Amino acid sequence: MSAESWSSELESNGSVDFRPRRSRLAVRLVGFGLLMVLSAWTNVEHLRADGISGALGVLRLTALAAFVYGTGWTAWQLITNRPVITVDAEGITRGRSLRWSGITSIDEPAGWPLARAVQVNPADRRTRPISIPQDNVEDLNALTPWLRSLHERHLAD
Repeated sequence: MSAESWSSELESNGSVDFRPRRSRLAVRLVGFGLLMVLSAWTNVEHLRADGISGALGVLRLTALAAFVYGTGWTAWQLITNRPVITVDAEGITRGRSLRWSGITSIDEPAGWPLARAVQVNPADRRTRPISIPQDNVEDLNALTPWLRSLHERHLAD
């Protein structure tokens, strides 16, 4: 989608919901699942050979735990279709809300090439920023100026 389609959806529906991109999550689930199976296999082979001990054994178990977590988290996202990011007249919501008046800045997309996100920074330092990842929005470079224009418009009102 583009900024024009987001604007027209916001005008007609009163909000824009950015749901997780299921195809992206499915690819990630396959990747994590494959890594989890391979890690479990190497752990079993290592255990059969000489037991799990030393730094390498700890690293193998840690990697397996990380792959199990990634697989589970991604499966949960696919099943529940969460998190949903909503942009409306009040502000931005991702489980919790940041009102337009409570936002100080919207950062440029940052992060690794396949794991970039836009961070929305709150005025209150005790409040955590809201992160909008590529899991929800494919074109973060178009999203950032669109969100900034909405922010400026709501601050001017």
